[in-house]
Amino acid sequence: MKHTKHLFASILLLVGSALIASAQSDIKLLTADMARLYENYYRTAEAQSRFQNAVEQAQAQAEKMMSEGQALVEEHRALLEESQNPARSEEARQRSVEQAEQKLQDIREKEREVQQFQVNTQRALQQRQQSHRQLMMEEIREVVSEIARNHGANLVLDSSGGATGIPSVLYVDASFDVTEEILTELNKDKPAGN
Repeated sequence: MKHTKHLFASILLLVGSALIASAQSDIKLLTADMARLYENYYRTAEAQSRFQNAVEQAQAQAEKMMSEGQALVEEHRALLEESQNPARSEEARQRSVEQAEQKLQDIREKEREVQQFQVNTQRALQQRQQSHRQLMMEEIREVVSEIARNHGANLVLDSSGGATGIPSVLYVDASFDVTEEILTELNKDKPAGN
């Protein structure tokens, strides 16, 4: 009886090993460097160019607001000087003091406006950049999936590495890598001159 159990267990182990080996022979694995695909996809460069233009426009707007704030500071300083000018009447000096106080309130309001603009703009730009990245990655994944199906692959690994810089693939036969084929497909509609 004991001998039969050992024989049965050995047969199960042998059959299990055969099934695993059979399943492993059906796996077709490919790799693609997602970081390289993202960096070299022409639409990524276009999106980055549009993003850079948006950053430059935001900087120009912020500089304009800062310049307006600086003009208010200079007007405030001039009003303070007028309020201390002994050649002016007491009434004129008092009027300058009141105007200087109003300018000071205007300056504080401009400071709040600039700070709010910077916070909102930074948030909007980060969100825009993240949206662009997600869109590009979705487009790249679609092409990766298409090429994987064309190769009859049932698994594609990212060979670019993770956030830690350690690749998710430690070794791969170069014949499994389809990065160049994917780049060619991604950039097939690239306009001339880009």
